[in-house]
Amino acid sequence: MSRKMKFAAVAVGFTISLFHFIPPVAAEASEPLATILPIDAGGVSISKPNSYILNDTLKVEIKSVLNETTSEGQRIAVVVRAKSTASKVVSIPDMELRVRAADGSEYTLQASVFNAHAIRPQTNEELSYMAVVDRKDTFELKELVWLSVDWYTYPKTETELLIIPVSGYSWNGALSSIQDPSAKKTWNESFPIPNIDSPLIYKPAAIHKESTPKGTIHTVKLLVENRSTKKEMLPSLSMDGRVGAAGVNTTLFNGANAEQSAITLEPGEKRYLYFQIPTDKDTILSSLNVLSSENFRQMDAKGTVTQVGYSIGRLNIALPQGGQADLPVQSLAYQYGTDFSFDSLSDTIDPHMSVSLVEMHMHENEGEGYNTVIGKFKLSNNGDQPLPLPVFQTKLETESGAAYSGNRQTTTTQDIMPGTAYILSYSYRMPIDMKDRTIVLKILDANGSTTASSAAPVTNTIGAYAVALQQDVMDAEKLSFYPFQVKLNDWSLMARTSAPSATSPITYTYRLKLSLDIEREEKMIVDKDFSKMSLELIDPTGKLLSVKTLNFTGVNRLVSGMQFVTFDNLRTDEQEYPLSINVYETIATPTGEVKRLMTVLQER
Repeated sequence: MSRKMKFAAVAVGFTISLFHFIPPVAAEASEPLATILPIDAGGVSISKPNSYILNDTLKVEIKSVLNETTSEGQRIAVVVRAKSTASKVVSIPDMELRVRAADGSEYTLQASVFNAHAIRPQTNEELSYMAVVDRKDTFELKELVWLSVDWYTYPKTETELLIIPVSGYSWNGALSSIQDPSAKKTWNESFPIPNIDSPLIYKPAAIHKESTPKGTIHTVKLLVENRSTKKEMLPSLSMDGRVGAAGVNTTLFNGANAEQSAITLEPGEKRYLYFQIPTDKDTILSSLNVLSSENFRQMDAKGTVTQVGYSIGRLNIALPQGGQADLPVQSLAYQYGTDFSFDSLSDTIDPHMSVSLVEMHMHENEGEGYNTVIGKFKLSNNGDQPLPLPVFQTKLETESGAAYSGNRQTTTTQDIMPGTAYILSYSYRMPIDMKDRTIVLKILDANGSTTASSAAPVTNTIGAYAVALQQDVMDAEKLSFYPFQVKLNDWSLMARTSAPSATSPITYTYRLKLSLDIEREEKMIVDKDFSKMSLELIDPTGKLLSVKTLNFTGVNRLVSGMQFVTFDNLRTDEQEYPLSINVYETIATPTGEVKRLMTVLQER
């Protein structure tokens, strides 16, 4: 007794026409394309999928097969690639495409309303088909069958024209696993995307986890290269993160491409792709699935076209231990003042500009509960044209893997003149108990893809260096406010009392006399946003009495010679002795002022 299966047609039906008989044929031998040099200069052989002869002018290849359980039933979708071998435009014949299950049941697939009806000579067309079967049990797809149906006979006559085996080929939805061993890749392995008509080569470059206001995000970076001699459009790709092996214990996190617009690569061009995967806080991903996007369009009785989108798993990439990887840290310890080298694909730093780290100190902020690290970066214009001040981010990573983002100093400078240099400071808040003296400095491209749909701004590590923090030795005579070197020859503090009248209260002020020698490195540009010298007057109990800030730029800037600083508006009603003066370097950032203790002057 045959069981009647009900299925929902999701597209317009085929038109009927005569089609001459062609017997079923076996697949042509699968032949590799020319070996393509991959990103890492090794050879990657891209094999064509099996090609089947449909008639004397057309061949077909299977691009995608979906057999997915949905709330509406079992969704079956197929995408085939038709290839013309003719020398003129030929029609794509009207025929039925059916899928045959392992249990012998058959279902007719409906054609997308956007399927082509003709194909130009020596070109390809992708044809999309779908059906939704009202069936609750799962079943395996066995074959695709093309048939010619003669509706003018009774009963109708059906002739099988082509049968293609598809056992084990179906993608069964997000939780299914990649079975083909050749589609299972290791980290750092280059690969093409299987069954995608594209010569592009991909290679995993980085994956890192970070906490954002929107939650925990894993950002994956893929390097893609066009090794062909013509422009290539990037296929629509997405990426999912997986925890555990395939099966009931698999946890899946859906990701998305951070770049929403179409991307075209010129011949020989390389670029990065970014995918963002929201996860739970403590998630450690074990592998990634690379998926391609497919679309099926159907028309209802009113002529309204709707689109059904779905994804097909193409590759699985095993992640390194710990689920994270980034640009390797330079093997040699960084030497202060040495120019950084950056990722050649980043355009954040102009080729005519060099960047180096000239200072990085850490000190404790008393009463604040954290340490502050301040790093000074020297940006030199080595060209003959003004260059815009680059926008980049920085991050410090400790031996335990904790990461701390840098706060860039506030600046209004737009350009750096030829033959000059500019100092840009970054500050970092670190735990008070952090004992590491060598940390990893990462320089990040802040111009990565950011879209409205992105889970978080995308950044790209363009340089990573092991940096030893400089010893913060307080020297009362030599103070470094790079590029200024301040030598304190002598100082004295004098108390003053003022009583304007017998009825007026007595006021107190202190006058500080400084004898300074100030040297400035040549061709260094400083502006009003440059760091300043801050003097804090402290009483014997540690109470702050007054603060004065001195500039290295402007009309009232510090110069060599004798300087006088008056502390007024004191937070005291009596003279104090002995007093001390804390000398700080202060830097303005968007999140507030940060300061670094340079020395302490003590009255004796």
